[in-house]
This record gives sequence, C-alpha cells and structure tokens, in this order.
Amino acid sequence: NESSTQASGTMPSQPSEEETAADTDELIKDMVTYYGCYGAEAEGKVSELLAELEAKDSRRGKLWKDIMDYWDYANHDLTVNTDGLPDDLPDDDSMCFVVLGYQLNPDGSMQDELLRRLALAYACALQYPNAYVVCTGGGTAADNPEVTEADQMGNWLIESGLEEDRLIIENRSLTTAQNAKFSHSILIEKYPQVKSAVIVSSSYHIPWGAVMFEAEFMKSASDEGASEMHVISNCAFLMVNDGFPESELLRWQTGGMLELIGENNLAMEYYRNEFTRPEL
Repeated sequence: NESSTQASGTMPSQPSEEETAADTDELIKDMVTYYGCYGAEAEGKVSELLAELEAKDSRRGKLWKDIMDYWDYANHDLTVNTDGLPDDLPDDDSMCFVVLGYQLNPDGSMQDELLRRLALAYACALQYPNAYVVCTGGGTAADNPEVTEADQMGNWLIESGLEEDRLIIENRSLTTAQNAKFSHSILIEKYPQVKSAVIVSSSYHIPWGAVMFEAEFMKSASDEGASEMHVISNCAFLMVNDGFPESELLRWQTGGMLELIGENNLAMEYYRNEFTRPEL
C-alpha cells in the first residue's frame, strides 16, 4: 500500500523505454484496426486511443493524429482528378508522378487497366516535362515470374517517347503499401530533390494509394528524420469497379497501414478477409 511504499523508501518502478514503445505500438495497431473496421463510426474510440498515445509519447501522438486525419480526408474529402491535372503544380524536378501497377496477365503482358494508367501517366508527363515518373510494381505474372509490372510499364513509356532519364523503376513491390515503402526508399537515396508526389491510377485506387504514400512519407520523416515529402495531387481515369465496394477498399487500406507499421501477419489476415473485428 501507499504507506508501506513510503516507509520503505521505494517508489513504483517506471516503465522502460522498450515497454513504453510496446504500449504505443499496441495503441497504434488498435487505432488502425478500429478505423479499418468501422470507419467514421470509430471516431470516438480513435480519439480516445490518440489521447492515450499522446500522453505516452507526444511525438508519435502528433504523427498518428496527422496520419489518421489524412486517412479520413482521403476517403471522404479528397478530390480525385478525372478531368486532367491542375495547372499549378511544381514545374521542375522536385515533383514525381507515381504510376501504380496492376496485376499482369499470366504470360506477363499488361491488362487494359494498367495500359490506361500508363496512357494517363504519359499525358501527365507531357504536361509537366521536368517531373520524374515512378513506375512501381513487382512480379505478378503467374506463368512468367521474371517479368515485373514496373519493367513492363517502363518499357511502354520509353517506347511511347518518355525520356529515359526521367524514368524511375521500383520492381519489387507486391502491395500498395510496398509500392509506397520501396518507391520512397529509392527517392530518398537517389533523388533527394524530389519533394512531392502525384498519384496516377484508376479512380477507385487513388485514395488508397494517396493514404499509403502520405502515411509512409509522414512516418519516415518523423521516425527516421527523412526529408519531408508529400502527396500533392493525383490524376485518374474514371472507373466504376463494383468488385471493390467502399468497405472492401477500407479493408485493403487497413492491411496496407498494418504493413507500414510492421504488423505483417495481421495485415495478411485483412488482405485475405480472415480477420476478427474488434468490438467497438
């Protein structure tokens, strides 16, 4: 009891840095899964978890408030540009277009949806001739494992007329979260002048892609001291995809966010739709 503690001259032990980090990791995982399962309905629970996180670690609390705010913004308020790019973006090499890949045919050829993304990306590159173009996507051809989405995409763009020195290839990723992580690593290491990204994809994929890249940029800047980078715009072709209703897209986003925080096993449960919803 309190009196015996005072009498003995000892004080309750404080949690170690490792214990505090584990606690905050758990709070972040809970925030991600609550929002991923309930969306705006989980606002109260997410706010409660954010307050607890900020009390334990103010830096991570601010970071994850910003990430969660952006996640909600991307799903509800983000403008998806299906009529072309704005004309007031940076007209220099501080900007890159990120073209998100798409599952290849079994023989390694590109499906029509990926070709449409590439045609749009090329139009964007013509409008902003000083920007880089990042093609991101790994090997997804069932019968041709040596072929990658990004290499096929890059070849198409070069054959269409894109200057080779503007092309950046990221050909290892198999998820949208990996698109973000691996592309960002290349940009940090080889293209430090790049400070902003424009996501190019199908319309239903833009919020998902924007969330993955912006969260990766914010996490890297806060956790690792990387230079700040942001998603500043997007360009998409309009595609109504009944196979991806809003709840399914949110589930995939949640899997990606779990990947970004290192919860890979739980991420796979969300990707496979084998997860257990937490009680709200």
